[in-house]
Amino acid sequence: MKFFLIFLIAIPGLSLGQTFEVEQIEQLFRPRLRTDVKYIFDSKFKDTSGVFKQAEANTVFTFPIKTSLSAEIKPDISSLKIRDLLNNSIRIKASQVLGMVRLNAKQASFGYDSLPRRNLYNATAGILGVSLTRKYRIVFYSVNVSIAEQDKTLGSPGPRASGLIGQLHPRGLKRNFFYGMAATYSDGLFIPALFFGGSEPIGKKFIFNYTLPVQINLQYKDDKRTLITTGVTADGYRTGINYQSKRVNLNYLSASAYVNLRYKLSKSLVGRIEAGYLFYQNIHYTNADVYRASYNIGPGPYIQVGFNVLFGQTIWEKMAQGLFSSL
Repeated sequence: MKFFLIFLIAIPGLSLGQTFEVEQIEQLFRPRLRTDVKYIFDSKFKDTSGVFKQAEANTVFTFPIKTSLSAEIKPDISSLKIRDLLNNSIRIKASQVLGMVRLNAKQASFGYDSLPRRNLYNATAGILGVSLTRKYRIVFYSVNVSIAEQDKTLGSPGPRASGLIGQLHPRGLKRNFFYGMAATYSDGLFIPALFFGGSEPIGKKFIFNYTLPVQINLQYKDDKRTLITTGVTADGYRTGINYQSKRVNLNYLSASAYVNLRYKLSKSLVGRIEAGYLFYQNIHYTNADVYRASYNIGPGPYIQVGFNVLFGQTIWEKMAQGLFSSL
């Protein structure tokens, strides 16, 4: 029952994170290339011999497909309130559709298995979009399809797709909140879920961020280059594998506490390093005609290193330029 509840909570949230990159709200709308490598150190199985460990490489490319942007000033003094003057006098239309391609490769080792090492691959393609409403709220959406299989089951992949739609309410340069619905279909499993999140400044240098039900964190930013983040998050994946001469789905879920250091090396290059401790891990097989289908894994550390290569401006930076050029 404990595993089932965590599974229901985590999977839609993982769809949210993987399709819309919720790590940084200011980075949601910027074309970029992101690459990461991650290593989970030896973690003992709680009730079997052997250990679990995993090496992972991940690359995500986000690129613009269509951008629509216009800004126009038409003074309207029907109301002298500042808020009404801005809403009635400034006409801004902004929207953007981006494409997304994600490639992921893992080598996972299961110490209890007669074939301990498994090579797992994931390829995802989709679109994500944003648009500005008349009330200066941001509607965002994402839809994608993917293949997630072991090298031995790539010839018979199961259908997988996910999507979400939501709305973000800006409340200043650092304050906002957003909400919406995510849904995941993964080879026979369909789970819809609501999500809610936002950012709240704490003083001048700290920001509290939350994306429920998958992540909360606290950020510290002392200058324009360095950002330190600490928090807790849920993670995991679902993939097809060959298990006892039969194709089944393997579900891996985890929860961790982490510290992340992000440093801006230049205007277009950002480096990241993250260290964390996985305080919950579980492997669960579905569609497996075996007596034993679930394995709890003990806690263990991990480390992750990566880079972001940023391409051009966000649509909101372009929108600001268009607005000022119209004044």
